Amino acid sequence: MVAPADQAWSELRRNWRLLAACTVGFGMSLSGIPFYTLGVFVDPLHAAFGWSVGEVQLGLTISYLTTMAVLPGVGWLADRIGVRAVALGSLVLLGVAFMCLGLQGGQLWGFYLNWFFISLFGTGTLAITWSRALTHAFVAGRGLALGLSLLGTGVIGIVGPQITRELIDAVGWRWAYVCLGAAPIVIAVPTTWLFFRDETPDHHRAAAGLPARLADPRLWLIGGAFLVIAGGVAGVIPNLIKVFTSHGVSRADAVLATSWVGVFVVIGRVSCGALIDRFWAPAVAAIFVLAPAAACAVLAHGGVLPGTAALASALVGLAAGAEFDLLPFLISRYMPLERFTRSLAVASACFYLGAGLGGPALAWFYDRQGSYSVGLWTAAGLFAAAAATLLCLGPYPAFRSESRQEL
Repeated sequence: MVAPADQAWSELRRNWRLLAACTVGFGMSLSGIPFYTLGVFVDPLHAAFGWSVGEVQLGLTISYLTTMAVLPGVGWLADRIGVRAVALGSLVLLGVAFMCLGLQGGQLWGFYLNWFFISLFGTGTLAITWSRALTHAFVAGRGLALGLSLLGTGVIGIVGPQITRELIDAVGWRWAYVCLGAAPIVIAVPTTWLFFRDETPDHHRAAAGLPARLADPRLWLIGGAFLVIAGGVAGVIPNLIKVFTSHGVSRADAVLATSWVGVFVVIGRVSCGALIDRFWAPAVAAIFVLAPAAACAVLAHGGVLPGTAALASALVGLAAGAEFDLLPFLISRYMPLERFTRSLAVASACFYLGAGLGGPALAWFYDRQGSYSVGLWTAAGLFAAAAATLLCLGPYPAFRSESRQEL
């Protein structure tokens, strides 16, 4: 019998091209360039049109809510025509839609409409496509493969803002949008065309027409937990600098502390992926989700120093890195693989609903209370509740399709 570690490395050697294509695809996806570069465009858009920070960042909320609405349809389409076709078409359309942001004429409704189309066309570049191919190609090393593939967004999170800033300085914000929009087409489309593939035809036919098991309580336990996790992470990260400075940390130290989020996103993705291959995934998930709960409790208590701010950023970054590993992995373990795409679509819709509401919710607490304390204590409690919810999933069920893969 082949040891699990040996089997995992064998899968990596056999499927490294697929893994590379998925890593590039994740980096060039809707959760990559649009998400990590939005903040860099705030000042140029304010200078050009007078838009406030909140008005610009509302585009991201529209993006999250649009993604939530269209994910089930993308899952259905992927089951009909295959994930490769969906990924290729979505990468091209995402790039074109992002380029169109450079045509803004100063009307906010036009800016928001553009973000609606970015998400409408770009949802097919999210985990619903890349993770489906990976879950069929990897069994023993599935968690590690998902973690490695998500390094694409981690790299974009580290280098994307700086590249965007240099583009704006060199060619202006309009052409910066054009250059960034070209990246999915020029970089990700060729790698997807060459190395990304659907599962076997027989399995594809078995998958077509099989909806998610909406009556399965485990699907809603996962969806509910990740609605809360995504809302907490998406709410806390954009507000970290303001949280730190409101406790007396200098802006320079606050920005430096927040930079640890990106570093620990990468660490969280790889470490979580490796751990869930070896241990019961809900227990691993609970540990990673309790990390930001502890961070929120410390920040809510007060007395924040630069070192405390850096530690809190690191703990939140771990959860932000782990969440994208955990969601597709848990769906692949608790739902039949032939229902994977639509089950992940339902759970991901919950995820993006939480992400869309998290930021405005924490800002609402601050506006009402003049402090983040109540919002942070609430977030800490919700993170803890999400961790407890995941522990209720129970042992992995055995599915015949999974058993055949492991033979």
